[in-house]
Amino acid sequence: MRICGAAAISSSYTTTSNSLSVFVSSSLSSPSKTKFLPSLSRFSVKRSGLFSQTRPSIAVNKPSMNLLNKLGFGSARAPENLDSSIPQGPDDDIPAPGQQFAQFGAGCFWGVELAFQRVPGVTRTEVGYTQGLVHNPTYEDVCTGTTNHSEVVRVQYDPKNCSYESLLDLFWARHDPTTLNRQGNDVGTQYRSGIYYYTEEQEKAARESLEQQQKQLNRKIVTEILPAKKFYRAEEYHQQYLEKGGRFGFGQSAAKGCNDPIRCYG
Repeated sequence: MRICGAAAISSSYTTTSNSLSVFVSSSLSSPSKTKFLPSLSRFSVKRSGLFSQTRPSIAVNKPSMNLLNKLGFGSARAPENLDSSIPQGPDDDIPAPGQQFAQFGAGCFWGVELAFQRVPGVTRTEVGYTQGLVHNPTYEDVCTGTTNHSEVVRVQYDPKNCSYESLLDLFWARHDPTTLNRQGNDVGTQYRSGIYYYTEEQEKAARESLEQQQKQLNRKIVTEILPAKKFYRAEEYHQQYLEKGGRFGFGQSAAKGCNDPIRCYG
């Protein structure tokens, strides 16, 4: 089942456009738009606390139009957005001087971003979409499960103050790498586990760390290790979501070295 954080779709409602009334019920809702109520439990970055979490709703108005598009109404995508050669190209953004990029997919990107924000030597974090087939995807596009994008955090870090290996350690601790296309109740290809490398050195370190992690687990790790591809920055309300208050309006600390439990959805 897919949990989408973009907007709550109720079990039934009516939407009207001009003279057209479209009744949308739970029988028409695709699995990609089904929601659970969020868990209010607190948990730390330890793997054992992740699996009861669910993703909440965010009140935005776009999904109703997205549903109309699915039903055959509304505008079609621009042809250039369907050119998969663009999103399958490398991430050609340039980090700040003396900095390096790293990309990680470990389920819902809100909690993962806050965990990396707290790491000394990390100078910037952004959440977004990558590895997909559609140019300039929206969150609603990604939630359909048809674009093959992964929710990721792109980390900019100072290698003099933060090693890539320390970022890998946090990545493994932050999620369960043995569940395919799933973290807890968040289900879908966008929640897959992935390390997306920028250099040969990063690739080597990632593969070595996977081998070490596999020795500690009795289930097969399904984490993909691939070259970093074009990064599409997610909508602004997703950026530093938990630091800004999350769903419940209580901001969580992004201070360096902070080890307060992370409330994954706010």
